[in-house]
Amino acid sequence: MNSAIQFIVLLACITICTSASKCSKCQCVKTDKAVRPKLIAHVREYKPRPYCNEHEVIVILKDKSKLCLDPDSEFTKRVLETLNSSNSQRRRIS
Repeated sequence: MNSAIQFIVLLACITICTSASKCSKCQCVKTDKAVRPKLIAHVREYKPRPYCNEHEVIVILKDKSKLCLDPDSEFTKRVLETLNSSNSQRRRIS
């Protein structure tokens, strides 16, 4: 009976942690709609993952700072399109 109670408590903790935002391991707390394109050095895109159910787009600026972009903004969509098209062109050349 004792192991059944432990199992129920463990299951409750897992349920709470996966649904609560404070247990989230997402990197982006605040997002911006846009940034000056000339300042962008790198772009990283993270699809939803088991520990973060958010789609995250992080740009690393030339001054090495990181900025989270809103994945639903038009600016971010254009940045990702440009990134994906340049990656596909590189794959064709290789």
